[in-house]
Amino acid sequence: MEETFEYGEEQASHSDATPQLNRPVPTPLLVWLTCGTLGSLLFATTYLVEGATRPDYNALQQSISSLSLGPGGWVQQVNFIAFGLSAILTAIGWRVFLKGGVGATWYPIFRALQGVALIADGIFSQDPAYGYPKGAVLVPPTLHGTLHVIFAFISLISIASGFFVLARRFTREPEWRGWATWSVITGILTIVFIATFGMLNGQHSEIAGLFERLSTAAATIWGIIFFIRLWTGTGFGAFRRD
Repeated sequence: MEETFEYGEEQASHSDATPQLNRPVPTPLLVWLTCGTLGSLLFATTYLVEGATRPDYNALQQSISSLSLGPGGWVQQVNFIAFGLSAILTAIGWRVFLKGGVGATWYPIFRALQGVALIADGIFSQDPAYGYPKGAVLVPPTLHGTLHVIFAFISLISIASGFFVLARRFTREPEWRGWATWSVITGILTIVFIATFGMLNGQHSEIAGLFERLSTAAATIWGIIFFIRLWTGTGFGAFRRD
């Protein structure tokens, strides 16, 4: 009998009814999706190296966005844009991956929104920050600085919202139900860490930057472990034999 694959939101219940028929995600699609997590790793590696080697920059105190200021600031600007492009490109792959169930529409939307916001952050640099660049004079918020803050907020809220959407999807996947709780926790931690960063940054705390990095690390760690499981052959959703 010829095998057929029908995708659509209405197929979710049928997918739930045949969990034993799940098959591994096709390699081309898996490579496509993995590029998003590799983009996240490249983003983190770049800002960590820049933060450790940039004169007068204190990675524990300063925001990641501060690296877009001063000499060599273009590196972080490109870093934002490259990460944003990877998020947008993988949003299409997520649409294919999630077809046949919950989240097939909203998760790719949040993913693409995250990418657009990151690209905007690469274009609009933040205003000079307390303590960096060295000798910088703090000024009232400028238009480009305000836009940077707005898009940074959109990016992180999109990341957190995406995890809440995935959590709902995982409750429909018999082999992945435990990931629903982890996804909710990751989304909450993303919000808590960035809120803590905002509060401490306003107080010029010496550890404000640490919490911003934790907010991005939570999602990256989730992605690494998620794709390790997919690469080892665990099936998912629409990838089943009817």
